[in-house]
Amino acid sequence: MADKAENAKTFGALLAQAWENTPSFICSTDDYIYCLFPSDETKEKWLEASLTFPDGSIDQKEIDAVKAIALLVEELKVLPTYGADSIVTSKDKLDQVASRLASLT
Repeated sequence: MADKAENAKTFGALLAQAWENTPSFICSTDDYIYCLFPSDETKEKWLEASLTFPDGSIDQKEIDAVKAIALLVEELKVLPTYGADSIVTSKDKLDQVASRLASLT
Protein backbone atom coordinates (compact mmCIF):
# COMPACT_ATOMS: atom_id res chain seq x y z
CA MET A 1 0.00 0.00 0.00
CA ALA A 2 1.30 3.43 -0.92
CA ASP A 3 2.03 5.90 1.83
CA LYS A 4 0.41 9.31 2.28
CA ALA A 5 3.26 11.24 0.65
CA GLU A 6 3.24 8.99 -2.41
CA ASN A 7 -0.55 9.29 -2.68
CA ALA A 8 -0.30 13.08 -2.39
CA LYS A 9 2.21 13.17 -5.24
CA THR A 10 0.08 10.85 -7.40
CA PHE A 11 -3.04 12.87 -6.74
CA GLY A 12 -1.24 16.14 -7.47
CA ALA A 13 -0.47 14.81 -10.94
CA LEU A 14 -4.10 13.77 -11.38
CA LEU A 15 -5.28 17.26 -10.38
CA ALA A 16 -2.97 18.79 -12.98
CA GLN A 17 -4.35 16.41 -15.62
CA ALA A 18 -7.93 17.22 -14.66
CA TRP A 19 -7.24 20.94 -14.89
CA GLU A 20 -5.76 20.58 -18.38
CA ASN A 21 -8.58 18.39 -19.74
CA THR A 22 -11.94 19.69 -20.87
CA PRO A 23 -14.48 18.94 -19.68
CA SER A 24 -13.47 18.13 -16.14
CA PHE A 25 -14.86 18.45 -12.64
CA ILE A 26 -12.80 19.11 -9.51
CA CYS A 27 -14.16 19.73 -6.05
CA SER A 28 -12.61 19.98 -2.63
CA THR A 29 -14.22 19.59 0.78
CA ASP A 30 -12.75 19.24 4.26
CA ASP A 31 -12.99 15.47 3.86
CA TYR A 32 -11.78 14.85 0.33
CA ILE A 33 -10.66 16.15 -3.05
CA TYR A 34 -12.42 14.69 -6.08
CA CYS A 35 -11.77 14.91 -9.80
CA LEU A 36 -13.39 13.49 -12.89
CA PHE A 37 -12.00 14.00 -16.39
CA PRO A 38 -11.63 12.35 -19.81
CA SER A 39 -8.56 10.16 -20.08
CA ASP A 40 -8.50 9.85 -23.86
CA GLU A 41 -9.02 12.18 -26.82
CA THR A 42 -12.32 10.54 -27.78
CA LYS A 43 -13.71 11.31 -24.31
CA GLU A 44 -15.05 7.76 -24.18
CA LYS A 45 -12.83 6.82 -21.23
CA TRP A 46 -12.80 8.90 -18.05
CA LEU A 47 -10.78 8.86 -14.85
CA GLU A 48 -12.46 9.29 -11.50
CA ALA A 49 -10.16 9.91 -8.54
CA SER A 50 -10.50 10.97 -4.95
CA LEU A 51 -8.15 11.53 -2.05
CA THR A 52 -9.49 11.49 1.51
CA PHE A 53 -8.27 13.43 4.53
CA PRO A 54 -6.65 12.90 6.97
CA ASP A 55 -5.70 9.31 6.07
CA GLY A 56 -4.45 10.15 2.57
CA SER A 57 -6.08 7.18 0.89
CA ILE A 58 -6.50 7.48 -2.84
CA ASP A 59 -9.06 5.83 -5.07
CA GLN A 60 -8.90 6.00 -8.84
CA LYS A 61 -10.58 4.10 -11.62
CA GLU A 62 -11.11 4.36 -15.33
CA ILE A 63 -14.76 4.38 -16.38
CA ASP A 64 -16.82 4.90 -19.52
CA ALA A 65 -18.50 8.21 -20.40
CA VAL A 66 -21.99 7.10 -19.33
CA LYS A 67 -20.75 6.08 -15.89
CA ALA A 68 -18.83 9.36 -15.65
CA ILE A 69 -22.01 11.37 -16.18
CA ALA A 70 -23.83 9.30 -13.57
CA LEU A 71 -21.02 9.82 -11.06
CA LEU A 72 -20.97 13.56 -11.77
CA VAL A 73 -24.69 13.75 -11.04
CA GLU A 74 -24.13 11.91 -7.75
CA GLU A 75 -21.32 14.27 -6.79
CA LEU A 76 -23.45 17.31 -7.61
CA LYS A 77 -26.19 16.01 -5.31
CA VAL A 78 -23.95 16.51 -2.27
CA LEU A 79 -22.91 20.05 -3.21
CA PRO A 80 -25.68 21.68 -1.17
CA THR A 81 -24.03 20.10 1.88
CA TYR A 82 -20.59 21.54 1.06
CA GLY A 83 -21.52 24.64 -0.91
CA ALA A 84 -20.81 25.70 -4.46
CA ASP A 85 -17.47 27.18 -3.40
CA SER A 86 -16.17 23.61 -3.08
CA ILE A 87 -16.02 23.47 -6.90
CA VAL A 88 -12.62 24.38 -8.31
CA THR A 89 -13.20 26.99 -11.02
CA SER A 90 -9.98 29.01 -11.07
CA LYS A 91 -6.24 28.43 -11.12
CA ASP A 92 -5.94 30.18 -7.73
CA LYS A 93 -8.48 27.77 -6.23
CA LEU A 94 -6.67 24.83 -7.84
CA ASP A 95 -3.41 26.00 -6.26
CA GLN A 96 -5.12 26.24 -2.85
CA VAL A 97 -6.50 22.72 -3.22
CA ALA A 98 -3.14 21.34 -4.38
CA SER A 99 -1.42 22.96 -1.40
CA ARG A 100 -3.59 20.82 0.90
CA LEU A 101 -1.68 17.80 -0.36
CA ALA A 102 1.37 19.01 1.56
CA SER A 103 -0.42 18.16 4.81
CA LEU A 104 -0.04 14.50 3.86
CA THR A 105 3.73 14.54 3.40
